[in-house]
Amino acid sequence: MQRRTFGASLLAGASVLAFPGITRAQGKALRIIVPFTAGSGSDDGARFYAEQISKMLNRSIIVENKPGASGLIAVRSVLSEPADGNTILLGSNSLIAVNPVMVKNLGYDPFKDLSPLHGLGISSAAFVTSNDSPYNSIDDLVAKYKASGKPMSVGNYSEGYRLVGEWLAQEVGIKTTPVPYKGGAPMITDVIGNRLDIALNDITGIAPMEKAKKLRVLAVTGNLRDKMLPNVPTMKELGYPDFETYVWSSLSMKAGTSAGKMKELADAITLVQGTEVAKSYQATRAGTFLAKSLGELGEFQRLEYLRFKRVAEKANILPS
Repeated sequence: MQRRTFGASLLAGASVLAFPGITRAQGKALRIIVPFTAGSGSDDGARFYAEQISKMLNRSIIVENKPGASGLIAVRSVLSEPADGNTILLGSNSLIAVNPVMVKNLGYDPFKDLSPLHGLGISSAAFVTSNDSPYNSIDDLVAKYKASGKPMSVGNYSEGYRLVGEWLAQEVGIKTTPVPYKGGAPMITDVIGNRLDIALNDITGIAPMEKAKKLRVLAVTGNLRDKMLPNVPTMKELGYPDFETYVWSSLSMKAGTSAGKMKELADAITLVQGTEVAKSYQATRAGTFLAKSLGELGEFQRLEYLRFKRVAEKANILPS
C-alpha cells in the first residue's frame, strides 16, 4: 500500500472563516482511499485534488492506495471507519455503476452504504481501430458484419468497456465477440496489429496515437465531441440518440456522514475546480470537470448504473 501526505498550507485564517467545521478538525488528517495502483490515471487525479484541497482547507490529506478485489478492499476500508467526515473514497464508473451490475455478491451497495460527495472528471470512451483497418466509420463495421455474418471482435480491459461493447452491438444490430485484456497496453498492441476489429479505450490514452496516425477513432460515447478528438463524431451524431455513457471519477463518503461536513467539503472542492491550476490540470486530460456534488452527483451516478443494467439485462449477462 502506498501512502502520500499532502501538508496543510498557510491559509488558516481564510479557511477558518470559509470552512469552520472542517478546519476545527484539522488535528486529524483527511484520508482519500484509492482503489487503484499508484501511477494510474485515477491515482494521479486523487493526488492532484488532495494537494489542492489540502491548501484550500489548511489540513493534511493522506492518499492511500488499496487496489484489488474489484475495488472491494478500498470500499471496506472506508466503511470500516466511523462516519466522521475524515475518510473519503475515490470512486469511478466501475466502482459505482458497473460493479453492482457485473459482480455477484459485491459486498457493498454504492447507493446505500456510500454518500456521493463531489465529481472530479468526466470524459467519453472511444471506439478505436488500427489506422490501416478497413473501417473508417461505424457504418463500415456494420456493413462488414452484414456482408460476412461473422461477429466483430471488440477488445476491452474492464467490465464497463465490455458493457459498452455489448451496447454497440444492440444499437447497430450486429453480433460481437468481447475480447478481454488485463490492461490497455496489450489490447492497443493487438488493435494496431489488426488482431482486433475494434476496441474501447479512454481518450487521454489514445489521443496521442490517433494524432501519430497509429490508431483511427471511429466514434466517442459522450453527448459532445471531445477537445482532444474534435473531428471524431459522437454516437448520437451518427444516429443513435440513446447511446451515451462516460468514464468518470468522483469522491464519496460513508453513509451517515454529517450533511454539514459533506457540504463544506463539497463546497471546497467546487472552489478548487474554479482555480486556474485546476483548469490547467484538466486541460491536459480528456473531457472536463464532473462539476456535480451531493444529491445531483447521486442522481447522475444512478442514471449511469441504470444504463449499464439495461444493457446487461438485454444481453442476458449475469453477475459473476
